[in-house]
Amino acid sequence: MPRPEGTVRLPRFALSLAASALVAAAVLLGIPDRSISREASAMGSTVAPEPLRGLPGYALEPLAGPIRIGVQPGHWRIEELPDELTRLRASTGASYGTLREVDINLAVSRILVDRLAAEGLSVELVPAAVPAGYRADLFVSVHADRADRPDRRGWKLSPPWRPSPESRRLARAMTEAFRASGLPEDQGGVTANMRGYFGFSWWRYSNALSPYTPAVLVEMGFLGNPEDRARMRDDPALYAGILLEGIRSYLAGHDRGNLDALVPVLYRGRAAGPSGAAGRASPSFGAAVLERYPPSRYLIPVDAAEGGWFEVFSRPLRRGVWVHERELDAE
Repeated sequence: MPRPEGTVRLPRFALSLAASALVAAAVLLGIPDRSISREASAMGSTVAPEPLRGLPGYALEPLAGPIRIGVQPGHWRIEELPDELTRLRASTGASYGTLREVDINLAVSRILVDRLAAEGLSVELVPAAVPAGYRADLFVSVHADRADRPDRRGWKLSPPWRPSPESRRLARAMTEAFRASGLPEDQGGVTANMRGYFGFSWWRYSNALSPYTPAVLVEMGFLGNPEDRARMRDDPALYAGILLEGIRSYLAGHDRGNLDALVPVLYRGRAAGPSGAAGRASPSFGAAVLERYPPSRYLIPVDAAEGGWFEVFSRPLRRGVWVHERELDAE
């Protein structure tokens, strides 16, 4: 597939160096665009005020032509992943007997694509091998969850780590659509694999979305749960309809000219304060404490929430946990 217009790519080794330098600079200085700093100002002072227009190796250009939407059925054509992702070619998704996750994902995605196309939008199915630097007005990766957990049920979704304001807005629109459907929600179930999904990971792989493509990964339900399984198998149109409503809601506020809102928000690192810091399950002092950090432990936020909360990635727990800025050293 031709490389998307307006995307400039560096050689792989140069991109890796550039991305490493960018992350290092973000850790030390914090360098999101100024407009993003305004949005994040209510979330705390970890986001720095100095602007950066775009990211190394990626031209920050507006998309032209019809609204473009990428819909990815999770694990579809996984065997076509490039050499840099060889280890994931065997990741064929969950299964329950003869029922395969990829078949559910594909059924939902095809209905969604047909409905979006009927509304005059430019939409395409995107395989597991995301074209390098793929640009679209939005991207949705559709999945079903594990088959070995009959005790778990419900949907969940997330944007990437360090989401852009537009990725965050897309996730909100999708969340509202799912909650309006009345389907059960797997609250607190978002995993590191969802946030760091290889198709999102522009900082790690060449074959990934452009950082300027708003993106969300959706887990519709658990194959191991009888109610979830029957619903996904027998009524893919239900899930396509929910996704369609989320996309409509997002596009209602879409402004291609607001380029600043496409830039991922990067955060400077902070050390735990003199009394240490607690990593909580959600951004609330009433949430369960999942991890504790000793004084001076260096933490690098990957997201933020209102009220001075910052999300950090816990390697032992393989998930994000939330730390309040009052438990961190002053900048």
